[in-house]
Parts: sequence; C-alpha cells; structure tokens
Amino acid sequence: MHIETELDDIHAARLLELQKHSDQPLSEIVAQLLAQALDETPPPLETEGGKVLRILEQHGLLGCMEGDGQLSVDYKNHLWGNP
Repeated sequence: MHIETELDDIHAARLLELQKHSDQPLSEIVAQLLAQALDETPPPLETEGGKVLRILEQHGLLGCMEGDGQLSVDYKNHLWGNP
C-alpha cells in the first residue's frame, strides 16, 4: 500500500530522529507505529443492550423459564388459555 502524508515540522523531526536512532527504513518504523497504535486501541464501549445481556447471563436469568420457547408467538394462550 502506498500512503502519502504531510507532517508538520515537529512531527517530521521526531520521526526522522526515531529513524536515525533505530537505523531502520522509514516504512518499517511507520508500520511498527501503526501496529502498536492499533494494538493499543481500547475495545468499543459496551452498549446499553449489551450491558443488560451481560447482567442477565451473569445471574442465570437468560432462558430460565420453562415452556415451549414460543412465548413471543403464543403468549395469549398462556395468559388467557386456548380460544
């Protein structure tokens, strides 16, 4: 992949100083810095739905009811009996 970018004077000087001390090609230094930044990226924040799911699973409340597993379809039968 070819990436072209323009750095300000401060960052350009720091990158060149890093290259000078490491004695590596600039492309390898940038690849290492990019890999390090991606590895240190924190995982995405937990959504509200994800938090509820995690809590329900932790306390064993998910799937704890007995039945045919079709309550969302035939809940009226369970509430008022068969018509």
